[in-house]
Amino acid sequence: MQFMGFGLKWIGFIRACLSSSSISVLINGSPTKEFSPKRGIRQGDPISPFLYIIVAEGLNILVKRALANGHLQGLNIEHDNLIITHLQYADDTIFFGEWNKRNAKYISKLLKCFKNILSLKVNFRKSKLYGIGTSMTETEQMAYYIKCSAGSTPFTYLGLPIGVPTSHASSWNISGHTIWKEIIKAGKVADNIGTSFTSSISKRIGNGTSISFWHNIWIRSESLKSSFQRLFMLESHKEATVADRILNVNSTSIENWDWSRPPSGRAMDELTELNNLITSVNISDCPDSWKFSLDASGIYTTSTMSNLIITLKYGTNSRNLSLPRNKYVPQKIFIFSWRVVQLKIPVRSELDKQGIDLHTILCPLCEHHIETIDHALVNCQKVSSIWIQLLDWWNQNSIRISNINEAIISDKGFTHNSIG
Repeated sequence: MQFMGFGLKWIGFIRACLSSSSISVLINGSPTKEFSPKRGIRQGDPISPFLYIIVAEGLNILVKRALANGHLQGLNIEHDNLIITHLQYADDTIFFGEWNKRNAKYISKLLKCFKNILSLKVNFRKSKLYGIGTSMTETEQMAYYIKCSAGSTPFTYLGLPIGVPTSHASSWNISGHTIWKEIIKAGKVADNIGTSFTSSISKRIGNGTSISFWHNIWIRSESLKSSFQRLFMLESHKEATVADRILNVNSTSIENWDWSRPPSGRAMDELTELNNLITSVNISDCPDSWKFSLDASGIYTTSTMSNLIITLKYGTNSRNLSLPRNKYVPQKIFIFSWRVVQLKIPVRSELDKQGIDLHTILCPLCEHHIETIDHALVNCQKVSSIWIQLLDWWNQNSIRISNINEAIISDKGFTHNSIG
């Protein structure tokens, strides 16, 4: 870290993190006595990936020097005049290079050199070699040469398919399940708190060639087969697209029905309603697309969905969860507030939910009520007396807080009031 330009004080902080941590082990649900690890920080420590990125930078420098000295041959992207040798993501690294034994052997030597310098052993048994445009026999021979296993395409990396045309729907069918089905399943879980995720996704009409006229949701909040059941029973081709049923003639949309028998009675009433409904549909030459109705732009973004979920769960928008950047307030206070909102504080009630065996879940201060986050930070008699003194000191006597969320993210709280 000193070589990379980090200050001595910062290096001292990191060294303290590595040497002062302590852990305990759960045995039959009960924690043992804490002890200090002798092989670095705790597993799952939030600082771990950041430190690994710094360490992995050493491998990046080794590879760049090998390329500059002509020892390593990367993958040449001719049109962009770019040479790719490796990609790093957290603790995953992919090497690219020309297919020859010299190149493969040198990559193997680089990894061994990295191991000797930093004492980080590379597990070659878990490493795989993939050949592009080579036979499986050649790949296996090369893998045996550098002591790793051979892989074949297609395969998955970080959950995405590699080595298949991603424009094909079948390419997203991985390990017996479809990724998009999992996304919709997650959306249904979000519907349980009132997001209306599944009903907010609909088709936007372009040329109408990829939209099922009867089955897809494209003009109403439900499919037309659900709205016009009698007409759907009379439809000759139930898989017809919008382009099959609405023709674009001289920039005018004309209905093109194909019934097994002429509609009559109630079915005729449905046909009249359907004709009135589709008069506003304009067929164009543009391709069809998806529309996300919960965003004004019609485009789905993770931030939109995240804001909506937090609004429904906590009664405020996610942007309001950001505490004011006050230079007099330490950053750890902001982090602690976020953990409170996310219910990540290890109070006794939360530890009990995780199956940790405690002698009691009562508050250790008052010993009368269960120690929840709200009780520990607001409602406990001893804690509430501190709140009263603080509010009096800040001249905020009119504020009454019943739970910690009000103190952090509601209009009663301090994120919306200027306290100086």
